[in-house]
Amino acid sequence: MATVIPSQVDISNEESLRLVLNFLKVYLPKSLQLWQLLGYVQRGFTTKEHIWPHQLFVDDQDQIKCVVLVYSIIGFTTDYHLLDENKETSARYVLFFCHPDNDHILMPLLEQCVPWNQVEIFMYSNNDYQFSTMIESLVREKNLGDLHVNSASQIEIKRETLEMTKAKIMQHIPSDITIRRLSVADASFINDHWRYKSKFSLNIIQYEIEHLPAFGAYHNEQLVSWCLTRFDGSFGIVFTLPEFRRLGLASLKKKLFKVLTLVIRV
Repeated sequence: MATVIPSQVDISNEESLRLVLNFLKVYLPKSLQLWQLLGYVQRGFTTKEHIWPHQLFVDDQDQIKCVVLVYSIIGFTTDYHLLDENKETSARYVLFFCHPDNDHILMPLLEQCVPWNQVEIFMYSNNDYQFSTMIESLVREKNLGDLHVNSASQIEIKRETLEMTKAKIMQHIPSDITIRRLSVADASFINDHWRYKSKFSLNIIQYEIEHLPAFGAYHNEQLVSWCLTRFDGSFGIVFTLPEFRRLGLASLKKKLFKVLTLVIRV
């Protein structure tokens, strides 16, 4: 196994963060989810306090080949006494990017930087299939049976194509259904129907509705289906009330989201 000495990047340091983002941008769309989350931090859409506690690691700050972000979401709360209570025990999430040619660097980096006993979700791009086997083997070796290892589909598309898709989508919305931006007033209803509801989830949902693209389908002004953009740039919390399923609402919203929220490179 390669000898790797992790280098921690101060997410508050604009120059250091810019170097990491420049590295990731070269490999879009494969690095899109990690690039998007750190880009939100850089632009102030998501603050470093929201993903606190967090640690950003690279293999070499002078010549980056691999990036690992370990973070928590306990910062999404208005009840700030919870922060101190949960700082050490909060579930951690992991995003990473590494070019497939450098997997010999990535695995030692993950071994050293990830607090395995606290990790809840491990996310990687499904463009890099080889990492799936490696990570799953690591999970087995460490007896981390409850750890969720998820892949994310990441694509990029030209603006012209997006506009054409949007026009087609709008023609297929049922006449008694209105799709529009969600309101913060919808947050509690959405939170009550989320399978991952927690003491932090309501604040996360409120934040995402206020700051990021978030759409719902309404029938007689009653919210019946919804989809949000997560603070890491992915689509999430997609749900349709049982009595309104099989109408294609979730599919319509997802397609509409692609029109409105994907990174566009003309």
